[in-house]
Amino acid sequence: MKVLQNPDGGLRSSVVLRVIITTVLLGSGAVIYYGRGARKEAFCMAVIVAVIYFLSLVSLLLQTLFQRYPKIFKITQLFFDLVLASTVIFVTGGKSSPFIFLYVLIIIYSSIALTKLASYVTALVSGLVYVLIVFYQIRAEVPIDPGQSIWSSVSEWGEIGLVSTYFHLTGFLLVAILSGYLSERFRTAGRELGESERSLRILRNLHENIIQSLTSGVITLNLDGKIISANRTGLEILGISGEDKILGKGLGQFMTGLHLEDLVSKKREQMLYTAPDGRMVTLGFSSSDLKDTDDKTHGYIIIFQDLTEVKELEDRLRTSEKMALLGQLAAGLAHELRNPLSAISGAVEILSSDVKPTEDNLRLVRMASQEVERLNLLVEDFLILTMPIQKLTTLVDFGRIVNDTVESFAKTIRRGNIEIINQVENGIYVQADSYRLKQAVWNLLLNSVDAMPIGGLIIIKSKTEENNVVIEISDEGKGIDENFISRIFDPFFTTKEVGTGLGLAIVQKVIEGYNGNINVVSSSGNGATFVITLPRFKEVPADVRH
Repeated sequence: MKVLQNPDGGLRSSVVLRVIITTVLLGSGAVIYYGRGARKEAFCMAVIVAVIYFLSLVSLLLQTLFQRYPKIFKITQLFFDLVLASTVIFVTGGKSSPFIFLYVLIIIYSSIALTKLASYVTALVSGLVYVLIVFYQIRAEVPIDPGQSIWSSVSEWGEIGLVSTYFHLTGFLLVAILSGYLSERFRTAGRELGESERSLRILRNLHENIIQSLTSGVITLNLDGKIISANRTGLEILGISGEDKILGKGLGQFMTGLHLEDLVSKKREQMLYTAPDGRMVTLGFSSSDLKDTDDKTHGYIIIFQDLTEVKELEDRLRTSEKMALLGQLAAGLAHELRNPLSAISGAVEILSSDVKPTEDNLRLVRMASQEVERLNLLVEDFLILTMPIQKLTTLVDFGRIVNDTVESFAKTIRRGNIEIINQVENGIYVQADSYRLKQAVWNLLLNSVDAMPIGGLIIIKSKTEENNVVIEISDEGKGIDENFISRIFDPFFTTKEVGTGLGLAIVQKVIEGYNGNINVVSSSGNGATFVITLPRFKEVPADVRH
């Protein structure tokens, strides 16, 4: 029979416990009684064991129903337990039965499975049933003469029997009081523990959500420098798909050049990290010790951020500061150069009419005129690079600008070993200055031609995105060395034997001046593709359409 059960335990465990107790107590009792020759008692106990096995099987088969109505199931179980226990006690001697303690177990179970009041009721019922068994046994042992009352028979039974019965009943009551008190304390402690667990779970979830919601990456390490946790942002920054791919590894295994000893000693570090997908990310690290409440170090906390955009902004700021300084210089330099150049140009024209028109004289005059013109163009490029781009509200057809520029450029270069395939269509409107855009495209085409001294193919394509227009200019030239890609838009940087290094810098200045950007995809020996992106205007007024 089921006598002890965790209130929150399952039906299956209670049935198993019931079978075990029945087998140990009643099964062994039946064997003992049978050995002593009390076959009637042994047979009765064996039948009770079989009944309990049968009821346990029924409980398992009706498990779903019992789980739906647990209180009714427990009350029914208590009833059968009292009936079966009383039967065992009656058969095995009543007041002298060694199984009277079964009532105690049933009282304890009632206080655990139900309530304190249920234990009192169970103790009362157990006491009444036990008294009935005792009185029945008295009548069987002490025959009642006619005219003699039951109390006279009780007196003949003896004071010892009465005292024994009294102590049994008192014991039932005390067990009910004690077990009821302890079960209530147990339930109260369980509720408090459940509330504590819920609070702890809420705090743990809050802590986890805070860590996972941080915009910085967080990695924790043990004292051996092995990773024991990483938050979601950190995995996204590192380009790692799952936490399991880095757990148990050292930082240096996937961050080449980063050493924990240096990071812990310096507290701050910055490095260039290559993600698994090939992205180059600038990471900024800071570290601190992971300590417990006793201020004992158990590991390290590494906090890091993606500083790529910050680094780019810093580079742009430095470039802007450089351009501002150059702008001030350009304004004064242009003024100081243009006047002398104009005077030199005028003097050359006058001298050209006075000198003898020999071949050498004409060559020298022509050379002087060309150099003056080249200096004028250099001053103009310098002014474009250093002076702010004027913001315009004029809509222009970028497609037509590209097509007109390509057509003019093809006639100018006059090289049969250069083929230009133009796949750009008209009707792509952007907000910019048509002259500046034409100059930017011209510089890119000229850069491609210079990269193909033995000739090649230039392909120009366009595509429209949701809010942008993209122009791609690709060539089959010698490409750009990976060591130089980050510097090709710097002013005065050039790898050509002849050149000022202002062409690509002007292109970037013009495109970014109209809220666009320009990128390059290239490697040494594999050509280059310059990608221009500008904001696109979908709805174009009729007066600007061609």
